[in-house]
Amino acid sequence: MALRDELKHFKKERILEEAERLFYERGFRGTSLDAIAESLDMTKPFIYGAYERKLDILVDIYERAMNRALDAIRGAREAGGTPAEQLRRFASTYTGVVIANQAGTAVFFREEPSIPEEAVRRINDLKGRFDAELAALIVSGVEAGAFRVEDPRAATLAIGGMISWAYVWHRPGGRLTPEEIGAQMATYALRIVGAPDAGA
Repeated sequence: MALRDELKHFKKERILEEAERLFYERGFRGTSLDAIAESLDMTKPFIYGAYERKLDILVDIYERAMNRALDAIRGAREAGGTPAEQLRRFASTYTGVVIANQAGTAVFFREEPSIPEEAVRRINDLKGRFDAELAALIVSGVEAGAFRVEDPRAATLAIGGMISWAYVWHRPGGRLTPEEIGAQMATYALRIVGAPDAGA
């Protein structure tokens, strides 16, 4: 990656991180580009160098969230192992992603009505890819006799929703560490698909 591209990427990441925090605290409509620039201790032209509209920032937050989810499921499958091992790895990893990006996950679920029409199809396509990857993993487990699932699609939605919802109730410094929560979510995911080695 050329230096100019690296600098642009770094700039966009800083804007996205700060925008996520402000959208989480104030809401998308309650946050102006001026507020984002001020929070970054920059001028508004700094923002315009990366984004023309506040909506474009929100769309990137959505796409980044979905790409992280896709990375989690694809990474788990590409690492190999039994379907149960892959599902455990995915659930643990994805839980960590949700917790580490709690504000961004909250924005993802709260601000969906604000997504511009031209971006909805693109984001829905990413959601569809994620669901398809997770469903394929579950189906592979059923075919291997490792999972007992009547409706892989419903199991997919149940697992994805269960893990994503951690953004609501997780509190930093709480009773369980993110790793412990991830391990528990992995066990619950295996129970959802009826894996005999789901654990106690």
